[in-house]
Amino acid sequence: MAIHRFIGDREPPTPIASVRRLRPLLGTGKIPEALSSMARMRTLYASAPSNNPPAVEVEPIADESKHLWRIRVPVDDEFRGARPGLTMRRHPAAKYLSEISDSVSHKSYRPEWNDVLSLPRLVLEKAARIARRFDGTRVEPLWVYDNARRAFQDSSWPWGLVGRITNDQGFYGTGTLIGDRLVVTAGHMVPWSSQSWWMRFVPAYFNGSSLYGPGVESYVSDVSGYDTGGTGYDWAILRLYEPLGTSLGYFGYNSYSTDWNNLPVWSNIGYPGDIDNSDEPAFQQGFSINDTDGDRNGGEELETENCDLNHGNSGGPMFAWWSNGTDPRVVAVVSSQETENGSTKDNVFASGDGFVNLCEWGRSNWPA
Repeated sequence: MAIHRFIGDREPPTPIASVRRLRPLLGTGKIPEALSSMARMRTLYASAPSNNPPAVEVEPIADESKHLWRIRVPVDDEFRGARPGLTMRRHPAAKYLSEISDSVSHKSYRPEWNDVLSLPRLVLEKAARIARRFDGTRVEPLWVYDNARRAFQDSSWPWGLVGRITNDQGFYGTGTLIGDRLVVTAGHMVPWSSQSWWMRFVPAYFNGSSLYGPGVESYVSDVSGYDTGGTGYDWAILRLYEPLGTSLGYFGYNSYSTDWNNLPVWSNIGYPGDIDNSDEPAFQQGFSINDTDGDRNGGEELETENCDLNHGNSGGPMFAWWSNGTDPRVVAVVSSQETENGSTKDNVFASGDGFVNLCEWGRSNWPA
C-alpha cells in the first residue's frame, strides 16, 4: 500500500534569471472589503469565568497631546489577547494520503487586485546586519555563509504571503500561506506540549504589524503533522481562524526531485533574528541543494551550503517558480543546521513527498 506520492510537475523550475526578466504585472488595486475591514480593527481575546461578557471599562486619560484611553478588565478574567487553538494532531503517513482529494490543485493563487513582482522592494541595498554578543563574537544559530540575504518591505504578490509566526511558548518563526486558511511552517514551531496553546500568523509582517494593515492577522485553530520523528518530518500545516488567503492569495506546492540537485533555482523568505530582531523579512534567491536524505515514509532532508539562515527563519519556505515564472510553489520549510564529517556545514530544509501530501491533505480537508 502506497503511503506517499509525488505531487506537482517533474520538470525543473524556471531559472531565476528568466524569472527576474519578467515585467511587473499590475493588479486592479481594488482591495477586497473583507481585507479592508480587517485592516482597520485589531482584535484581542479575554476568557471570562462564566458566559457573561467581561466587564470592560474604557475611559479617557487627561492628556490632550496623546488622546490616550485606559482599557481595563476584571482581575478574575483571563485577558490573553490571544485566541486559543482547538486541536493539535499527529498521524501516520498513510492516513493523510488516503484522505487526499484528486480534484485539489497544487498550484498557487493570485487575486486580481494585487501587483505581481519577481523581486521585492528592498529595504537596504547592503547585506543584512549580523548580530554579535557582548564579547564581539558573531551569533550563528544557523549557518550564515556569504550573507547574500536582502531585507525588504513589500506586500506585493507573492512576497506578502509569507509572515511571522509566534506562539504561547515565546518562540517566533516564519510561515507561508498555501490556501484560504492554510499556512505551512516547521514542526518545531508548534507548541505540541502546551495544554492551553495559541499560535499567531501575521502576513507581510514588518516592524510590529502587517503591511496590509494592523488588523490583518489570524490565530491558528488547528494543527496537523506526521507522527514520524526526524528532521525530514519537521513540518506542520496550520488552519487559520481567518481566511486570509481568500483575499491575499497563496503559494502552490510541489514535490522535490533529486534531479534538481545543484540547480541554483531556489528562493527563501524568512524573519532571521540577526536582521532587526526578526522585525523585517529577508529573502535570498539562486541557492542550490547539494545533497538529500529521505526514507520510505515520505520525509526528506534537503541540504544546502549556500543559503544563509538564522533563528526566525524556521518554517520559512524554500520555493521556486514554475509555468515560465508565473507560479511560485513551496517544496520545503527551514528546519535546522548540521555539521557532517566535522567540517561540512549544511543548513537543512524539511521536505519530501510527505510534506506535499500534507499540503494536499490540508486543501482537501480544511477548505475556506
